Amino acid sequence: MNSKRYLWLIVVVLIIFNGGCQSKTEAASPLSAKLSELTGDVEARQTDNDTFLPASLETILETHGQVQTADDGRVRLDLSTGTIIRVGPSSIFTLIANDQVEGGLSTKIKMEAGKIFIILSGGSAEVETPSGVASVRGSYMKVEVDPVTHDIYVTCLEGSCSASNPAGTINFSGGQSSVLYHQDPVTGNWTAPGTEPMTVEDFQEWLTENPEAKALFDQAMSTLTAIGPPTEPPAPTLEFTLTPAEAPSPTLETVVPPGPASSACFQILQPPSGSSFPKSAQVTFEWESQPGAQSYVMTFLDSTGRQAKIETTETSDTRYIEIFPNGGEYTWFVTAVGADGNEICSTTAFTFTKPQGDPTPKPTRIREPEPEPIDTSAPACKPADVCNPDKPACFDPSKC
Repeated sequence: MNSKRYLWLIVVVLIIFNGGCQSKTEAASPLSAKLSELTGDVEARQTDNDTFLPASLETILETHGQVQTADDGRVRLDLSTGTIIRVGPSSIFTLIANDQVEGGLSTKIKMEAGKIFIILSGGSAEVETPSGVASVRGSYMKVEVDPVTHDIYVTCLEGSCSASNPAGTINFSGGQSSVLYHQDPVTGNWTAPGTEPMTVEDFQEWLTENPEAKALFDQAMSTLTAIGPPTEPPAPTLEFTLTPAEAPSPTLETVVPPGPASSACFQILQPPSGSSFPKSAQVTFEWESQPGAQSYVMTFLDSTGRQAKIETTETSDTRYIEIFPNGGEYTWFVTAVGADGNEICSTTAFTFTKPQGDPTPKPTRIREPEPEPIDTSAPACKPADVCNPDKPACFDPSKC
């Protein structure tokens, strides 16, 4: 009797243990994606062994599942992690994994062709491509594979992004882009990726393809398009004038206004006047608070007379210096605006310099040569026809 009781106790313990393990396994739900907003021809399959079938709103893509779109196909995928992926035409990619890492979930995707937009709901995403790896933490990234060259174009609308290949890794942030060039087929060499500012077209593409990006698009456009050609004649934009003796020196180190601002007016804190910035840098512009101010307007003026105005309710603003496309010296100052909309006063003007950015041109698409036409006039010869005199076009007595 005792042995039977012990045996029964062991069975109960095993059942409880297995039930506990199963609960833990079920708690760690695998990566999956629900399809929606399908247009055109969209197909999906769950594993490499399955056949691609037309996708529908009921399709749930599991881990290692694939989606491919035709030239007119588009689809939205809502991952179980909350991340949104929008797939453009002529694309094919695979959901690889969804791993728990420090700071959240890490989603891995393999992309073979086409274009995808990733909108993260936290954590990070990594996209493996034919020419390297692109990753984003925290926010918005586009990855596009050139179908001819296999160069990879990455835009980082917001968040922290990176692009890497065997030649190196580059980290970049919102408002910047990078290119992962394909391996040179002749030398086998790789080109290290670089960065450049996103263009107006890049921002517009985000807005066109992703309604979720409208707020970020409006914010970017308020800065990027604020710099326009000077009017004729240029309208006065400063509260002071520079006499020839007070004009900037040829070294572009400092600008001295005609006199200090009133002691009742606030002052700029950073960056120091005469600062010199590289082509790519994140700069914090900061100033004192002004009593009675409801908002502040930052005014930037380059050496050609072009100007940009940025309004904020804060006493600091962090920007990427790449939003100013021209090289040379910039003058900037801040104006305090009251609740009635009238200007209170402006700070003394400060200056900074930056070099002209080096844009990375997209490589020219090279059309592959058309295949040689097959001559169908000559009859096809079988091995037995070589010794068959009834086949004069194939008959070869020397081989018989």
